[in-house]
Amino acid sequence: MKSISLVSIGAALLLSGCTLGPDYERGTGLVEILGLGSDSTDGADFATEPDQAATAIKSISHWWERLGDPTLIPLVAEMLTNNKDLSASAARVLQAQASLENIAGTRLPSLDLGPSATRSFTTNQAGDRTYANNFTVGTTLSWQADLFGRLRRSERAQAASFAAAQADWQGLIHTQIATLVRTRVALATLQRRLDATRAIAESRRATLKAVERRYRAGLERTNAVDLHAARENYTSALADIPSLENDISATTTSLQVLLGRIPGSALSNLKSLTNVPPPQDVPLGVPATLLDRRPDLRAAEFRLEAATENVGVAIADLYPNLTLTGTLSSAGRSVGNLFDVTSLAGSLMGQIAQPLFDGGARRATVRQRKAQVEEQAAVYAGNILTAFKEVEDALTAERQSARRLVQLESTLREGRAAEASAFDRFRRGIGAYETLLETQRRLQLTEQTLLIEQQNKWNARINLLLALGGDWLDVAPPTQAVNGASVKTNTKDIEAYETHS
Repeated sequence: MKSISLVSIGAALLLSGCTLGPDYERGTGLVEILGLGSDSTDGADFATEPDQAATAIKSISHWWERLGDPTLIPLVAEMLTNNKDLSASAARVLQAQASLENIAGTRLPSLDLGPSATRSFTTNQAGDRTYANNFTVGTTLSWQADLFGRLRRSERAQAASFAAAQADWQGLIHTQIATLVRTRVALATLQRRLDATRAIAESRRATLKAVERRYRAGLERTNAVDLHAARENYTSALADIPSLENDISATTTSLQVLLGRIPGSALSNLKSLTNVPPPQDVPLGVPATLLDRRPDLRAAEFRLEAATENVGVAIADLYPNLTLTGTLSSAGRSVGNLFDVTSLAGSLMGQIAQPLFDGGARRATVRQRKAQVEEQAAVYAGNILTAFKEVEDALTAERQSARRLVQLESTLREGRAAEASAFDRFRRGIGAYETLLETQRRLQLTEQTLLIEQQNKWNARINLLLALGGDWLDVAPPTQAVNGASVKTNTKDIEAYETHS
Protein backbone atom coordinates (compact mmCIF):
# COMPACT_ATOMS: atom_id res chain seq x y z
CA MET A 1 0.00 0.00 0.00
CA LYS A 2 2.89 2.32 0.79
CA SER A 3 4.40 1.83 -2.68
CA ILE A 4 1.05 2.58 -4.31
CA SER A 5 0.84 5.88 -2.39
CA LEU A 6 4.32 6.89 -3.49
CA VAL A 7 3.48 6.08 -7.11
CA SER A 8 0.32 8.18 -6.88
CA ILE A 9 2.19 11.16 -5.46
CA GLY A 10 4.91 10.84 -8.10
CA ALA A 11 2.33 10.73 -10.87
CA ALA A 12 0.67 13.84 -9.46
CA LEU A 13 3.99 15.65 -9.43
CA LEU A 14 4.64 14.72 -13.05
CA LEU A 15 1.18 15.77 -14.11
CA SER A 16 1.61 19.09 -12.32
CA GLY A 17 4.11 20.06 -15.00
CA CYS A 18 1.37 20.07 -17.64
CA THR A 19 -0.22 23.36 -18.66
CA LEU A 20 -3.19 23.92 -20.95
CA GLY A 21 -4.05 26.88 -23.11
CA PRO A 22 -2.12 29.27 -25.37
CA ASP A 23 1.19 30.92 -24.51
CA TYR A 24 1.63 34.59 -25.28
CA GLU A 25 4.09 35.47 -28.04
CA ARG A 26 4.67 38.73 -29.82
CA GLY A 27 3.18 38.57 -33.29
CA THR A 28 5.57 38.41 -36.22
CA GLY A 29 3.75 41.31 -37.82
CA LEU A 30 4.65 43.57 -34.92
CA VAL A 31 8.22 42.33 -34.96
CA GLU A 32 8.49 43.21 -38.64
CA ILE A 33 6.93 46.63 -38.13
CA LEU A 34 8.86 47.69 -35.04
CA GLY A 35 11.85 45.35 -35.10
CA LEU A 36 11.24 44.10 -31.58
CA GLY A 37 12.59 41.13 -29.67
CA SER A 38 13.02 40.09 -26.04
CA ASP A 39 15.21 38.09 -23.71
CA SER A 40 14.67 37.37 -20.03
CA THR A 41 16.81 38.39 -17.08
CA ASP A 42 16.21 38.67 -13.37
CA GLY A 43 13.73 41.35 -12.33
CA ALA A 44 13.49 43.63 -9.29
CA ASP A 45 10.95 43.71 -6.49
CA PHE A 46 8.92 46.93 -6.54
CA ALA A 47 7.96 46.79 -2.87
CA THR A 48 11.56 46.47 -1.65
CA GLU A 49 12.84 49.50 -3.51
CA PRO A 50 13.97 52.12 -0.95
CA ASP A 51 12.90 55.03 -3.14
CA GLN A 52 10.23 54.26 -5.69
CA ALA A 53 10.50 57.76 -7.22
CA ALA A 54 14.21 57.23 -7.83
CA THR A 55 13.42 53.85 -9.37
CA ALA A 56 10.94 55.44 -11.74
CA ILE A 57 13.46 58.07 -12.81
CA LYS A 58 15.90 55.34 -13.84
CA SER A 59 13.33 53.60 -16.01
CA ILE A 60 12.35 56.46 -18.32
CA SER A 61 14.13 58.79 -20.70
CA HIS A 62 15.57 61.89 -19.01
CA TRP A 63 14.41 64.15 -21.82
CA TRP A 64 13.63 67.08 -19.51
CA GLU A 65 17.30 67.29 -18.50
CA ARG A 66 18.25 68.05 -22.10
CA LEU A 67 15.86 70.96 -22.62
CA GLY A 68 18.48 73.45 -21.50
CA ASP A 69 16.49 74.49 -18.41
CA PRO A 70 18.29 73.58 -15.14
CA THR A 71 15.30 74.69 -13.03
CA LEU A 72 13.32 71.68 -14.26
CA ILE A 73 15.55 69.08 -12.58
CA PRO A 74 14.76 70.01 -8.95
CA LEU A 75 11.11 70.62 -9.85
CA VAL A 76 10.79 67.12 -11.32
CA ALA A 77 12.48 65.60 -8.27
CA GLU A 78 10.09 67.46 -5.97
CA MET A 79 7.07 66.40 -8.01
CA LEU A 80 8.09 62.73 -7.99
CA THR A 81 8.31 62.83 -4.22
CA ASN A 82 5.19 64.83 -3.37
CA ASN A 83 2.69 64.47 -6.23
CA LYS A 84 -0.48 62.86 -4.88
CA ASP A 85 -1.59 61.27 -8.16
CA LEU A 86 1.78 59.51 -8.43
CA SER A 87 1.49 58.33 -4.83
CA ALA A 88 -1.93 56.83 -5.57
CA SER A 89 -0.60 55.12 -8.70
CA ALA A 90 2.38 53.70 -6.78
CA ALA A 91 -0.05 52.30 -4.20
CA ARG A 92 -1.94 50.55 -7.00
CA VAL A 93 1.33 48.95 -8.09
CA LEU A 94 1.89 47.70 -4.55
CA GLN A 95 -1.62 46.25 -4.55
CA ALA A 96 -0.92 44.42 -7.81
CA GLN A 97 2.33 43.07 -6.42
CA ALA A 98 0.59 41.86 -3.25
CA SER A 99 -2.00 40.10 -5.41
CA LEU A 100 0.81 38.41 -7.34
CA GLU A 101 2.45 37.24 -4.12
CA ASN A 102 -0.94 35.99 -2.88
CA ILE A 103 -1.49 33.89 -6.01
CA ALA A 104 2.10 32.64 -5.95
CA GLY A 105 1.55 31.46 -2.38
CA THR A 106 -1.33 29.19 -3.42
CA ARG A 107 1.10 27.04 -5.43
CA LEU A 108 3.01 26.09 -2.29
CA PRO A 109 1.86 23.65 0.40
CA SER A 110 0.03 25.12 3.37
CA LEU A 111 0.82 23.94 6.89
CA ASP A 112 -1.51 24.57 9.83
CA LEU A 113 -0.69 23.93 13.49
CA GLY A 114 -3.51 23.54 16.02
CA PRO A 115 -2.42 22.98 19.64
CA SER A 116 -5.12 22.76 22.32
CA ALA A 117 -5.43 22.02 26.04
CA THR A 118 -8.49 21.01 28.10
CA ARG A 119 -9.06 20.41 31.80
CA SER A 120 -12.13 18.45 32.75
CA PHE A 121 -13.59 16.93 35.92
CA THR A 122 -16.12 14.30 36.92
CA THR A 123 -18.10 13.98 40.15
CA ASN A 124 -18.96 10.65 41.84
CA GLN A 125 -21.94 9.89 44.06
CA ALA A 126 -20.04 10.97 47.12
CA GLY A 127 -19.54 14.39 45.60
CA ASP A 128 -15.83 13.99 45.03
CA ARG A 129 -14.37 15.52 41.89
CA THR A 130 -11.72 13.95 39.73
CA TYR A 131 -9.75 16.26 37.45
CA ALA A 132 -8.03 15.28 34.21
CA ASN A 133 -5.86 17.17 31.74
CA ASN A 134 -5.75 16.53 28.03
CA PHE A 135 -3.22 18.08 25.65
CA THR A 136 -3.40 17.71 21.88
CA VAL A 137 -1.43 19.08 18.98
CA GLY A 138 -2.24 18.56 15.32
CA THR A 139 -0.79 19.65 12.02
CA THR A 140 -2.42 19.63 8.63
CA LEU A 141 -0.40 19.78 5.44
CA SER A 142 -2.37 20.55 2.29
CA TRP A 143 -1.15 20.93 -1.26
CA GLN A 144 -3.10 21.45 -4.42
CA ALA A 145 -1.40 19.63 -7.28
CA ASP A 146 -1.45 21.92 -10.28
CA LEU A 147 -2.25 19.10 -12.71
CA PHE A 148 -3.11 21.21 -15.73
CA GLY A 149 -1.36 24.50 -14.97
CA ARG A 150 -4.31 26.47 -13.61
CA LEU A 151 -2.31 27.94 -10.74
CA ARG A 152 0.74 28.61 -12.88
CA ARG A 153 -1.41 30.34 -15.48
CA SER A 154 -3.07 32.40 -12.76
CA GLU A 155 0.31 33.46 -11.40
CA ARG A 156 1.61 34.40 -14.85
CA ALA A 157 -1.58 36.33 -15.61
CA GLN A 158 -1.22 38.30 -12.38
CA ALA A 159 2.49 38.86 -13.10
CA ALA A 160 1.50 40.46 -16.42
CA SER A 161 -1.15 42.53 -14.63
CA PHE A 162 1.50 43.64 -12.14
CA ALA A 163 3.79 44.63 -15.00
CA ALA A 164 0.91 46.54 -16.61
CA ALA A 165 0.32 48.40 -13.33
CA GLN A 166 4.01 49.34 -13.25
CA ALA A 167 3.81 50.54 -16.85
CA ASP A 168 0.72 52.60 -15.99
CA TRP A 169 2.63 54.12 -13.08
CA GLN A 170 5.58 54.98 -15.31
CA GLY A 171 3.20 56.35 -17.93
CA LEU A 172 1.63 58.64 -15.34
CA ILE A 173 5.10 59.79 -14.30
CA HIS A 174 5.88 60.54 -17.95
CA THR A 175 2.61 62.45 -18.35
CA GLN A 176 3.02 64.39 -15.11
CA ILE A 177 6.55 65.45 -16.07
CA ALA A 178 5.20 66.63 -19.44
CA THR A 179 2.43 68.52 -17.63
CA LEU A 180 5.05 70.10 -15.38
CA VAL A 181 7.06 71.25 -18.41
CA ARG A 182 3.90 72.57 -20.10
CA THR A 183 3.00 74.51 -16.95
CA ARG A 184 6.55 75.78 -16.70
CA VAL A 185 6.46 77.01 -20.33
CA ALA A 186 2.97 78.48 -19.90
CA LEU A 187 4.10 80.40 -16.82
CA ALA A 188 7.15 81.74 -18.62
CA THR A 189 5.07 82.69 -21.66
CA LEU A 190 2.50 84.50 -19.54
CA GLN A 191 5.26 86.39 -17.74
CA ARG A 192 6.75 87.46 -21.07
CA ARG A 193 3.33 88.49 -22.34
CA LEU A 194 2.82 90.53 -19.17
CA ASP A 195 6.20 92.22 -19.61
CA ALA A 196 5.37 92.98 -23.26
CA THR A 197 1.94 94.36 -22.32
CA ARG A 198 3.47 96.60 -19.65
CA ALA A 199 6.03 97.88 -22.18
CA ILE A 200 3.23 98.55 -24.67
CA ALA A 201 1.23 100.36 -22.00
CA GLU A 202 4.25 102.50 -21.21
CA SER A 203 4.69 103.26 -24.91
CA ARG A 204 1.04 104.24 -25.22
CA ARG A 205 1.34 106.41 -22.13
CA ALA A 206 4.18 108.30 -23.83
CA THR A 207 2.02 108.64 -26.93
CA LEU A 208 -0.88 109.94 -24.84
CA LYS A 209 1.36 112.62 -23.32
CA ALA A 210 2.48 113.68 -26.78
CA VAL A 211 -1.15 113.90 -27.96
CA GLU A 212 -2.08 115.92 -24.86
CA ARG A 213 0.77 118.37 -25.48
CA ARG A 214 -0.20 118.79 -29.10
CA TYR A 215 -3.88 119.22 -28.17
CA ARG A 216 -3.12 121.84 -25.50
CA ALA A 217 -0.87 123.66 -27.95
CA GLY A 218 -3.81 123.86 -30.33
CA LEU A 219 -2.04 122.25 -33.24
CA GLU A 220 -4.26 122.01 -36.26
CA ARG A 221 -3.77 118.27 -36.96
CA THR A 222 -4.66 117.21 -33.37
CA ASN A 223 -8.25 117.28 -32.14
CA ALA A 224 -10.39 115.92 -29.29
CA VAL A 225 -10.99 112.68 -31.16
CA ASP A 226 -7.26 112.00 -31.19
CA LEU A 227 -7.05 112.76 -27.47
CA HIS A 228 -9.88 110.37 -26.53
CA ALA A 229 -8.53 107.70 -28.86
CA ALA A 230 -5.08 107.97 -27.25
CA ARG A 231 -6.61 107.60 -23.78
CA GLU A 232 -8.65 104.60 -24.93
CA ASN A 233 -5.55 103.05 -26.45
CA TYR A 234 -3.64 103.49 -23.18
CA THR A 235 -6.40 102.21 -20.87
CA SER A 236 -7.05 99.17 -23.09
CA ALA A 237 -3.40 98.16 -22.64
CA LEU A 238 -3.74 98.64 -18.87
CA ALA A 239 -6.89 96.49 -18.88
CA ASP A 240 -4.95 93.54 -20.30
CA ILE A 241 -2.53 93.53 -17.34
CA PRO A 242 -4.96 92.24 -14.62
CA SER A 243 -6.13 89.44 -16.92
CA LEU A 244 -2.57 88.27 -17.50
CA GLU A 245 -1.73 88.56 -13.80
CA ASN A 246 -4.77 86.41 -13.01
CA ASP A 247 -3.62 83.78 -15.55
CA ILE A 248 -0.15 83.80 -13.97
CA SER A 249 -1.67 83.27 -10.52
CA ALA A 250 -3.85 80.37 -11.74
CA THR A 251 -0.92 78.75 -13.54
CA THR A 252 1.26 79.15 -10.46
CA THR A 253 -1.26 77.36 -8.24
CA SER A 254 -1.52 74.57 -10.83
CA LEU A 255 2.25 74.20 -10.64
CA GLN A 256 2.10 74.09 -6.85
CA VAL A 257 -0.50 71.30 -6.95
CA LEU A 258 1.74 69.32 -9.31
CA LEU A 259 4.61 69.77 -6.85
CA GLY A 260 2.44 68.70 -3.91
CA ARG A 261 2.57 72.15 -2.32
CA ILE A 262 -0.28 74.04 -0.73
CA PRO A 263 -1.75 76.39 -3.40
CA GLY A 264 -1.02 80.01 -2.60
CA SER A 265 2.36 79.41 -1.00
CA ALA A 266 5.32 81.40 -2.24
CA LEU A 267 7.15 80.07 -5.29
CA SER A 268 10.73 81.01 -4.51
CA ASN A 269 12.16 80.44 -7.99
CA LEU A 270 9.40 82.25 -9.92
CA LYS A 271 11.84 84.70 -11.49
CA SER A 272 14.05 81.93 -12.83
CA LEU A 273 11.03 80.46 -14.58
CA THR A 274 10.74 83.44 -16.89
CA ASN A 275 13.66 82.36 -19.06
CA VAL A 276 12.72 79.36 -21.20
CA PRO A 277 15.28 78.30 -23.82
CA PRO A 278 13.92 77.43 -27.27
CA PRO A 279 13.62 73.69 -28.06
CA GLN A 280 16.35 72.19 -30.20
CA ASP A 281 15.52 71.00 -33.70
CA VAL A 282 14.40 67.45 -34.39
CA PRO A 283 16.97 65.30 -36.26
CA LEU A 284 16.29 64.09 -39.79
CA GLY A 285 15.38 60.53 -38.79
CA VAL A 286 13.60 59.24 -35.67
CA PRO A 287 13.81 55.44 -35.05
CA ALA A 288 10.36 53.87 -34.92
CA THR A 289 11.59 51.43 -32.26
CA LEU A 290 11.57 54.30 -29.75
CA LEU A 291 7.79 53.85 -29.63
CA ASP A 292 8.23 50.51 -27.86
CA ARG A 293 9.44 52.22 -24.70
CA ARG A 294 6.13 54.06 -24.33
CA PRO A 295 4.61 52.95 -21.01
CA ASP A 296 1.06 52.89 -22.38
CA LEU A 297 2.09 50.53 -25.19
CA ARG A 298 3.88 48.25 -22.74
CA ALA A 299 0.85 48.29 -20.44
CA ALA A 300 -1.43 47.32 -23.35
CA GLU A 301 0.88 44.44 -24.28
CA PHE A 302 1.03 43.21 -20.69
CA ARG A 303 -2.76 43.21 -20.51
CA LEU A 304 -2.86 41.19 -23.72
CA GLU A 305 -0.44 38.72 -22.12
CA ALA A 306 -2.58 38.52 -18.96
CA ALA A 307 -5.69 37.86 -21.05
CA THR A 308 -3.85 35.09 -22.91
CA GLU A 309 -2.81 33.40 -19.65
CA ASN A 310 -6.38 33.62 -18.34
CA VAL A 311 -7.53 31.50 -21.27
CA GLY A 312 -5.33 28.69 -19.92
CA VAL A 313 -6.83 29.18 -16.46
CA ALA A 314 -10.35 28.75 -17.85
CA ILE A 315 -9.36 25.66 -19.86
CA ALA A 316 -7.69 24.06 -16.82
CA ASP A 317 -10.93 24.48 -14.88
CA LEU A 318 -12.49 21.92 -17.24
CA TYR A 319 -10.20 19.17 -15.95
CA PRO A 320 -9.81 17.37 -12.61
CA ASN A 321 -8.38 19.14 -9.59
CA LEU A 322 -6.24 17.09 -7.18
CA THR A 323 -5.69 18.09 -3.55
CA LEU A 324 -3.37 16.14 -1.25
CA THR A 325 -3.90 16.45 2.50
CA GLY A 326 -1.80 14.98 5.28
CA THR A 327 -2.51 15.17 9.01
CA LEU A 328 -0.38 14.37 12.05
CA SER A 329 -1.68 14.64 15.61
CA SER A 330 -0.71 13.66 19.13
CA ALA A 331 -2.67 13.59 22.40
CA GLY A 332 -1.67 13.00 26.01
CA ARG A 333 -2.45 13.78 29.62
CA SER A 334 0.69 15.88 29.89
CA VAL A 335 2.77 17.99 27.57
CA GLY A 336 5.60 15.50 27.81
CA ASN A 337 3.40 12.72 26.47
CA LEU A 338 2.77 14.71 23.25
CA PHE A 339 6.20 13.71 22.00
CA ASP A 340 5.76 10.02 22.73
CA VAL A 341 5.77 7.92 19.56
CA THR A 342 2.90 5.85 20.84
CA SER A 343 0.63 8.91 20.96
CA LEU A 344 1.09 9.88 17.30
CA ALA A 345 -1.66 9.45 14.71
CA GLY A 346 -1.66 10.48 11.08
CA SER A 347 -3.39 10.21 7.75
CA LEU A 348 -2.79 10.95 4.07
CA MET A 349 -5.67 11.70 1.74
CA GLY A 350 -5.92 12.51 -1.93
CA GLN A 351 -9.07 14.11 -3.28
CA ILE A 352 -9.92 14.59 -6.95
CA ALA A 353 -12.70 16.95 -7.97
CA GLN A 354 -13.97 16.62 -11.54
CA PRO A 355 -16.78 18.88 -12.78
CA LEU A 356 -19.46 16.75 -14.41
CA PHE A 357 -22.25 19.17 -15.21
CA ASP A 358 -22.40 22.94 -14.83
CA GLY A 359 -24.81 23.92 -17.57
CA GLY A 360 -21.93 24.92 -19.90
CA ALA A 361 -20.72 27.68 -17.56
CA ARG A 362 -17.03 26.71 -17.68
CA ARG A 363 -16.94 26.37 -21.46
CA ALA A 364 -18.68 29.73 -21.74
CA THR A 365 -15.93 31.14 -19.55
CA VAL A 366 -13.32 29.78 -21.99
CA ARG A 367 -15.08 31.49 -24.88
CA GLN A 368 -15.32 34.68 -22.87
CA ARG A 369 -11.58 34.65 -22.09
CA LYS A 370 -10.73 34.03 -25.74
CA ALA A 371 -12.91 37.00 -26.73
CA GLN A 372 -11.06 39.09 -24.14
CA VAL A 373 -7.78 38.15 -25.83
CA GLU A 374 -9.17 39.34 -29.14
CA GLU A 375 -10.30 42.57 -27.49
CA GLN A 376 -6.92 43.25 -25.89
CA ALA A 377 -5.13 42.41 -29.15
CA ALA A 378 -7.30 44.93 -31.00
CA VAL A 379 -6.71 47.53 -28.28
CA TYR A 380 -2.95 46.94 -28.46
CA ALA A 381 -2.89 47.24 -32.25
CA GLY A 382 -5.04 50.37 -32.06
CA ASN A 383 -2.68 51.90 -29.51
CA ILE A 384 0.26 51.28 -31.84
CA LEU A 385 -1.51 52.99 -34.73
CA THR A 386 -2.46 55.88 -32.44
CA ALA A 387 1.16 56.17 -31.31
CA PHE A 388 2.35 56.49 -34.92
CA LYS A 389 -0.35 59.10 -35.54
CA GLU A 390 0.67 61.10 -32.48
CA VAL A 391 4.31 61.14 -33.61
CA GLU A 392 3.35 62.26 -37.11
CA ASP A 393 0.98 64.94 -35.83
CA ALA A 394 3.55 66.28 -33.35
CA LEU A 395 6.28 66.42 -36.00
CA THR A 396 3.98 68.19 -38.44
CA ALA A 397 2.77 70.65 -35.79
CA GLU A 398 6.33 71.52 -34.79
CA ARG A 399 7.47 72.01 -38.38
CA GLN A 400 4.51 74.26 -39.17
CA SER A 401 4.99 76.18 -35.93
CA ALA A 402 8.66 76.74 -36.77
CA ARG A 403 7.70 78.11 -40.20
CA ARG A 404 5.09 80.39 -38.64
CA LEU A 405 7.61 81.66 -36.09
CA VAL A 406 9.99 82.69 -38.87
CA GLN A 407 7.25 84.79 -40.46
CA LEU A 408 6.12 86.26 -37.15
CA GLU A 409 9.67 87.25 -36.18
CA SER A 410 10.02 89.07 -39.51
CA THR A 411 6.62 90.71 -38.97
CA LEU A 412 7.65 91.81 -35.48
CA ARG A 413 10.86 93.44 -36.75
CA GLU A 414 8.95 95.35 -39.40
CA GLY A 415 6.21 96.29 -36.93
CA ARG A 416 8.69 97.73 -34.45
CA ALA A 417 10.37 99.71 -37.20
CA ALA A 418 7.00 100.98 -38.42
CA GLU A 419 5.94 101.96 -34.90
CA ALA A 420 9.17 103.87 -34.28
CA SER A 421 8.85 105.69 -37.60
CA ALA A 422 5.15 106.50 -37.05
CA PHE A 423 5.84 107.85 -33.56
CA ASP A 424 8.74 109.98 -34.82
CA ARG A 425 6.61 111.42 -37.61
CA PHE A 426 3.76 112.09 -35.20
CA ARG A 427 6.11 113.76 -32.68
CA ARG A 428 7.45 116.07 -35.41
CA GLY A 429 3.91 116.92 -36.47
CA ILE A 430 4.08 115.45 -39.97
CA GLY A 431 2.29 112.16 -39.30
CA ALA A 432 -1.35 111.37 -38.55
CA TYR A 433 -2.28 109.92 -35.17
CA GLU A 434 -4.55 107.34 -36.80
CA THR A 435 -1.51 105.84 -38.49
CA LEU A 436 0.41 105.68 -35.19
CA LEU A 437 -2.59 104.17 -33.39
CA GLU A 438 -3.06 101.42 -35.96
CA THR A 439 0.68 100.68 -36.01
CA GLN A 440 0.82 100.30 -32.23
CA ARG A 441 -2.19 97.99 -32.11
CA ARG A 442 -0.81 95.76 -34.82
CA LEU A 443 2.55 95.67 -33.07
CA GLN A 444 0.93 94.54 -29.80
CA LEU A 445 -1.02 91.84 -31.62
CA THR A 446 2.13 90.58 -33.33
CA GLU A 447 4.12 90.46 -30.08
CA GLN A 448 1.40 88.50 -28.28
CA THR A 449 0.90 86.16 -31.25
CA LEU A 450 4.64 85.48 -31.44
CA LEU A 451 4.84 84.57 -27.74
CA ILE A 452 1.81 82.29 -28.04
CA GLU A 453 3.30 80.60 -31.11
CA GLN A 454 6.55 80.00 -29.21
CA GLN A 455 4.46 78.27 -26.55
CA ASN A 456 2.71 76.26 -29.28
CA LYS A 457 6.08 75.05 -30.54
CA TRP A 458 7.03 73.97 -27.05
CA ASN A 459 3.73 72.11 -26.68
CA ALA A 460 4.31 70.39 -30.03
CA ARG A 461 7.77 69.30 -28.82
CA ILE A 462 6.32 67.98 -25.56
CA ASN A 463 3.68 66.08 -27.55
CA LEU A 464 6.48 64.53 -29.61
CA LEU A 465 8.40 63.52 -26.48
CA LEU A 466 5.26 61.95 -25.05
CA ALA A 467 4.54 60.14 -28.31
CA LEU A 468 8.08 58.72 -28.43
CA GLY A 469 8.24 57.90 -24.72
CA GLY A 470 11.21 60.29 -24.42
CA ASP A 471 13.69 61.92 -26.76
CA TRP A 472 15.80 60.36 -29.49
CA LEU A 473 19.05 60.73 -27.50
CA ASP A 474 18.17 57.83 -25.16
CA VAL A 475 18.51 54.73 -27.31
CA ALA A 476 19.24 52.25 -24.51
CA PRO A 477 16.57 49.53 -24.45
CA PRO A 478 14.07 49.85 -21.60
CA THR A 479 13.60 47.02 -19.12
CA GLN A 480 10.11 45.54 -18.77
CA ALA A 481 9.20 43.40 -15.78
CA VAL A 482 6.97 40.49 -16.71
CA ASN A 483 6.27 37.10 -15.12
CA GLY A 484 8.80 37.65 -12.36
CA ALA A 485 11.54 38.51 -14.82
CA SER A 486 12.41 41.48 -16.98
CA VAL A 487 12.18 41.82 -20.73
CA LYS A 488 14.72 44.04 -22.42
CA THR A 489 13.49 45.50 -25.69
CA ASN A 490 15.80 45.11 -28.66
CA THR A 491 16.28 48.51 -30.33
CA LYS A 492 16.93 47.89 -34.01
CA ASP A 493 17.03 51.17 -35.88
CA ILE A 494 14.24 51.31 -38.40
CA GLU A 495 14.08 54.76 -39.92
CA ALA A 496 10.31 54.95 -40.28
CA TYR A 497 10.14 58.70 -40.01
CA GLU A 498 12.10 60.72 -42.54
CA THR A 499 11.36 64.08 -41.00
CA HIS A 500 12.96 67.47 -41.47
CA SER A 501 13.33 70.00 -38.72
